[in-house]
Amino acid sequence: MANPRRVIIRVCVTDIPAANPQERVYRLGRDFCQQILQRSFNNNLQDECHDAMHFLPNFDSENNVKAWFIYDFDVTGPLSKEEVLTIPHEVYHATRKENTWIFTPRERWIVEGRKYCSMYTWGGSRAAR
Repeated sequence: MANPRRVIIRVCVTDIPAANPQERVYRLGRDFCQQILQRSFNNNLQDECHDAMHFLPNFDSENNVKAWFIYDFDVTGPLSKEEVLTIPHEVYHATRKENTWIFTPRERWIVEGRKYCSMYTWGGSRAAR
């Protein structure tokens, strides 16, 4: 059974281990799923229930900057902006200590995060087609 949720993560982009900056969005989503959701990250858009990544500004920066990352988990179909506002949203600040992620929940960021992120199509841009 799908439990749709949107997760917003704030992280220093150079903390994300990836062979190249374009792989950061997938790597952070995969690591979050394994550590927090205790499951694999499923970005196979052909599956009835999958996970979606959003590519926001600065995700591929070569500089030591913080950026926002948005993930939609358990996508089974499109949702309107109003529907997206009703699903659970979680916000985390992510840091790395050696080879381990520390995902710290930031409940006080949820209200603003929910409002701002509602501009992003549920399930990513492909879902809007």
